[in-house]
Amino acid sequence: MPRRTSSAFHMRASDAAAPALRVTCWGTRGSIPSPGPSTVRYGGNTSCVEVRTPVGERLIFDAGTGIRSLSRQVSVNGEPFHAQLFVTHYHWDHIQGFPFLAQLYEPESRLCVHGPRQGAVPIDRAFAGQMSPLYFPIPMDALSAQVGFARANGTPWEADGVRVTACRVNHPGVTYGYRIESGGASLVYIPDDELGENPDPAWYGELVEFAGGADLLLHDAMYTDAEYERYRGWGHSTFSQAVRLAEDAGVRRLEMFHHAPDRTDTELDRILHEMRDGAFALGSQLALGLAAECEEIALGGDAA
Repeated sequence: MPRRTSSAFHMRASDAAAPALRVTCWGTRGSIPSPGPSTVRYGGNTSCVEVRTPVGERLIFDAGTGIRSLSRQVSVNGEPFHAQLFVTHYHWDHIQGFPFLAQLYEPESRLCVHGPRQGAVPIDRAFAGQMSPLYFPIPMDALSAQVGFARANGTPWEADGVRVTACRVNHPGVTYGYRIESGGASLVYIPDDELGENPDPAWYGELVEFAGGADLLLHDAMYTDAEYERYRGWGHSTFSQAVRLAEDAGVRRLEMFHHAPDRTDTELDRILHEMRDGAFALGSQLALGLAAECEEIALGGDAA
């Protein structure tokens, strides 16, 4: 699938200043990969988002099956692979692409994996479990790249003017959302989160503050309002709940994420039109979209 380039702020043809953040959605689907003719436009691969900075930092968020496409792009470009991987949690659709990251089998590659600890289970064991002989032919200790693991515990990660902070969200297990800031641009990534109809005011207030004023919010929008009653408590939000958060937080653009595996491109288009019509009727200034596989979004710099 070819990459599609867009800008959160109408990027001009003259590109005097590089974007502060360049975001690529390599996987936007939730729960299980769903490739096929009905999901071509928005994609069938599971969660993986790459963020690049002008100084060359490569930040990856989640390692769903979309990470294979990222891996191929790195190989085609002949780029050295030095990256930080931030994992929201360890459900299959967020880690199942990890063993297929080709750079893990190259000695010159370096990767640091950040993620929340799940009770007594260390981060490396969470990844090693899916690579045990029962499930996968290549064990974790066969990786030749330099791979380290760091617990994401709320302490910000910072390097070369880039800051990544974490916030716990409402999803089974310990699940984080991440906020990325660099050069005055900001992205908030929350792929799995049940906002609910009447969220706890204290928790919701913290989430609104966490996402506050972001240039771009990628947020879980798995269900329609009609579907939600059936799936209440499963850890996912509706389209309208995601829009409510974006409005309350004053973000500039919302890209709805974690598309239901059976949701076709046609259905997603119809839902997007309905959400945009509703927002327009209320006089909203929020830019609304649907995260699409291989889409690039430029934030800051000349994209502002």
